[in-house]
Amino acid sequence: DAGDYKCVATNDAGVVERSLTLTLQSPPVITVEPVETVIEAGATAVLNCQANGEPPPSIRWSRQGHPVVSNERVTVLSNGSLRIVSAQKEDTSEYECVARNLMGSVLVRVPLTVQGGPSCAKGSIIGNINDIEFGIAFLNATVTDSPDSETRVIQAKITNVPRSLGPAVQKLVSILSPVYWTTAKEIGEAMNGFTLTDAVFKRETQVEFATGEILRMTHIARGLDSEGALLLDVVVSGHVLQLQSAADVNMKDYTEDYIQTGPGQLYAHSTRLFTVDGVSVPYTWNHTITYDYTKGKMPFLVETLHASSITTEYNPLEETVDFKIHASIAKGDRSNQCPAGFGLDSTGPYCSDEDECAVRNPCSHTCHNVVGSYYCSCPKG
Repeated sequence: DAGDYKCVATNDAGVVERSLTLTLQSPPVITVEPVETVIEAGATAVLNCQANGEPPPSIRWSRQGHPVVSNERVTVLSNGSLRIVSAQKEDTSEYECVARNLMGSVLVRVPLTVQGGPSCAKGSIIGNINDIEFGIAFLNATVTDSPDSETRVIQAKITNVPRSLGPAVQKLVSILSPVYWTTAKEIGEAMNGFTLTDAVFKRETQVEFATGEILRMTHIARGLDSEGALLLDVVVSGHVLQLQSAADVNMKDYTEDYIQTGPGQLYAHSTRLFTVDGVSVPYTWNHTITYDYTKGKMPFLVETLHASSITTEYNPLEETVDFKIHASIAKGDRSNQCPAGFGLDSTGPYCSDEDECAVRNPCSHTCHNVVGSYYCSCPKG
């Protein structure tokens, strides 16, 4: 019945008419409902919402009852849809579309899930190994869920690796440690590096071979770019065990323990094996991670990262090293206890380093405290 009407009155003396519009007001009805959406971090999400009614309803978005505030990443489009670009893990939530006019309002809820972490780990590597400078090498990695979804699979390629360094870099899976820590599949309530730090951190690593060589690495992670790629710069300096280029190098599965040592501070250590032509070569490494303490701390005092199915290959023609590694992170075996060499600081709670030199005086001559341990030395001569 809504429309334009005209009333016309006539008699012998003339005609008079009046026009009017009849509007039937109606409460809003949502005609296009948003659907549950699951996307990878760094991608763009569009939650559609359209409604009819008279007068035409306005559309507002809220998140768990609080109005959504537009910024450079989050926009309500002219058609009422909500667009989120470069989605981040913390965008995961339930969103409400509310259509409202004079006659009333209607609300529809929709969950958005942003799946964790970067989808690909871009980086540059500079420095020297065994006194050989290697200009700038480039690291590119992709991250996918394994078919059984128990781990994440990190496939990485390092390009511009000189032939003199190929065999050395081939066993340096530690170069990837920030990549697989950031993207590891989270088991239970454990947090990977992306959830904990938003992929902004500094990591100092030391690798020590049983044969005495020491290699140091500094990793600077600068968050994600607009495509959801982790930005990483690596500086490498030191020595590694010399290998023949024809040697058959095989990496064994290993675990890494991550310990919360203070606000915005982690310590991690690991003992690993690789085999060269069937002979096992052990090596240890440890690292300290610093990040913005306002991001909080791990949900456990100790978390354990599991690295498995590791393959590495050097291609001398292309001067590239290819890595493949499966990674997951879970709470530690004793996730609520501090490991040996650390004392519980209940203010955190944290596991602060115990100074064995001061507490126990364990050395005959000179004692040196290191994180989680100590060592003794003799006077000169």
